[in-house]
Amino acid sequence: MVARKLLTAAAVGLTVSLLAQHAAGAEPSAVRKAPMATQVVDTQLFRNEIEGYVRELNRQMRVTLNEDLRRELAPKVVLAVNELRTRS
Repeated sequence: MVARKLLTAAAVGLTVSLLAQHAAGAEPSAVRKAPMATQVVDTQLFRNEIEGYVRELNRQMRVTLNEDLRRELAPKVVLAVNELRTRS
């Protein structure tokens, strides 16, 4: 009895899912187009903004690299020096 109820529920679920999938496949797909550009961008203004962004990025990179270089070139303590002495 329990097995029959479980099988019936499984069969109904499978049938409904297959029918739903078939119905979804029969619907026409909506074609979407990109909206028309209503605002024209001034090319000179756009170019100036891009150049300003690139200049600021270059400045920030230069500052960061200089800081890193200063950290690397900072004086270091020499703990030991190996020397080979020749006898003459």
